[in-house]
Amino acid sequence: MERNESTAKPWSSTRIYWLAVICLLSVIGIWYLIRPALQTNAVKPQVAGSAVAHPSDVKITPDQLKQEADMQAGPLLAQLRKSPDDPFLLAEIGKIYYQLRQFPMATKYYEDSIRVKPDAVVLVKLGGAYHFGGDDEKAIGAWNRALRLDPNNPDALFNIGFVKWYAQGDRQAAIAAWQKLLKTNPNHPKRAQVEELLAQAKQHPETPIAKNE
Repeated sequence: MERNESTAKPWSSTRIYWLAVICLLSVIGIWYLIRPALQTNAVKPQVAGSAVAHPSDVKITPDQLKQEADMQAGPLLAQLRKSPDDPFLLAEIGKIYYQLRQFPMATKYYEDSIRVKPDAVVLVKLGGAYHFGGDDEKAIGAWNRALRLDPNNPDALFNIGFVKWYAQGDRQAAIAAWQKLLKTNPNHPKRAQVEELLAQAKQHPETPIAKNE
């Protein structure tokens, strides 16, 4: 009985050539399938004039800030017309103007708020508005008034110390404020920062903190 045997024949150069072509086409096909995903994951350069700009490229004028503050405050101002002596609304409007660096307007609404209802937290913010508006004496006055309502208010104590030394070079007043802060608020979240400032004030008795240009 005859046996059927399959004999392996060597591949011809033609078969090898077409196998290579098929492999190449397969690789090209896979590349075109994965290319969109690779492009999606890649960092795309921003188009000039894009709506999303790098923060360093954004130039906001004082008028634009004022317009933005007025727009954000608009709904609260509408409510204020119905309740002109609402200390909470007045303080919230002041906060909007403060955050957008409209310090005279922030001062006005904070002052109106504490006129209706004196509050240590609002007085601390009022002091900040005075300070950034260029009046450190009024700022310290507002923070001292906050301390009369809340003798251990950490923000008022921190700010008094900072402005007393940073702006006025009054080392002793700064040390006194910061020491009281640490004593009355031992778990204050900025304790390490206060301790560092206090150490600097003690080590440099004649020199206030150098301003960052």
